[in-house]
Amino acid sequence: MKVKISYTVELDDVPRQVYKFLIDEKPSVISRDYDNILKIIDDNNIEQALHEIDIFRLNLASIDQKLDDAQSILDGYMRARYGSNTNEENQDVQKE
Repeated sequence: MKVKISYTVELDDVPRQVYKFLIDEKPSVISRDYDNILKIIDDNNIEQALHEIDIFRLNLASIDQKLDDAQSILDGYMRARYGSNTNEENQDVQKE
């Protein structure tokens, strides 16, 4: 079961805390695992490939959740710092 946790930090410390929160998920690990899956498929070990793909997808889902949390935290930081919903403003700019 997933639960939300919270704690208090100084406003200026928010970006650093988000960085520390995300640093555990290193893109090099993703690349390594992906390359490993390709090698397993190339070796025609399909059962092992299916198993590794399943694990990889679960890891990606975990990373996606962390990125969603980080996005929410940073959006709140921007609203606190600048008093507006900058995420909505960025989406409006991208649509133009």
